[in-house]
Amino acid sequence: MTKIKHIFSDLDGTLLDDQGKISKKTQEVIENSNLPFSLVSARAPQAMESLINQLNLKSSQVAFNGGLIFAKNEVIKANPMVHASAQELIKTIKKDYPEINLSLYSLSDWYVEKIDKDIEQEMQFTPQVPKLVDLEALITERPRLEIFKILLITPNESKLEEIKKHLEKLNFPDIIIQKTWETYLEITHLEAQKAKAVQFIAQREQLEQSELAAFGDNENDLSMLKAVGLPIVMANASDDLKKIGKVITKSNTEDGVAYGIQKYITDSPF
Repeated sequence: MTKIKHIFSDLDGTLLDDQGKISKKTQEVIENSNLPFSLVSARAPQAMESLINQLNLKSSQVAFNGGLIFAKNEVIKANPMVHASAQELIKTIKKDYPEINLSLYSLSDWYVEKIDKDIEQEMQFTPQVPKLVDLEALITERPRLEIFKILLITPNESKLEEIKKHLEKLNFPDIIIQKTWETYLEITHLEAQKAKAVQFIAQREQLEQSELAAFGDNENDLSMLKAVGLPIVMANASDDLKKIGKVITKSNTEDGVAYGIQKYITDSPF
């Protein structure tokens, strides 16, 4: 097996347990691996900062599903949405699905039109405080505002699938629509894909695909897992995702990332 030289990992449902925490065991294994470790998340960078600090990570990190590649105090690559597309999408979503909980993310701010239980739950995972605005007015009045992500939240999974199919039929050429959780639908620039971010970092570090490993559990991790030589899928992932994993590790509540690193990458006893 080719020696792994860089590890990539999703956060929710993968590196984090069901309380959104990283165990001491997992932290120790990551630190002791002495390998560059990149968090690859749909989250905004502000919601990743405490985890980056906890793990003392120095390598490139990935936010907004690949919309932003960054290191401490440095933007390495940014892929904001085309402003006209974001504007039209906000208008369409508000018209066709007025009941949907809608968020807009710039590099520094999180904008919402209401704060309800869904937003309050999301606030538990980020130091950001959402700003209450009229989203249509905001994006119309600020044409230079860079939007990195549109987030839709609904507890109705079938409604989420309906919205996804409806928006895809609009055939915007410069966006990608991804389901990132059971109740989350996220829209970003077409270039904002986890696989593209992994490939960019690999090229920057002059690494081959065979020298990369990744951990994932969800639909939006699929492209990332396909982009590395060693795709490691969590035990709590869907059966469809498990089919593309080279190996299956333990679940996110059983230190699955730590187990995977020691068993399949560093060959250390768990």
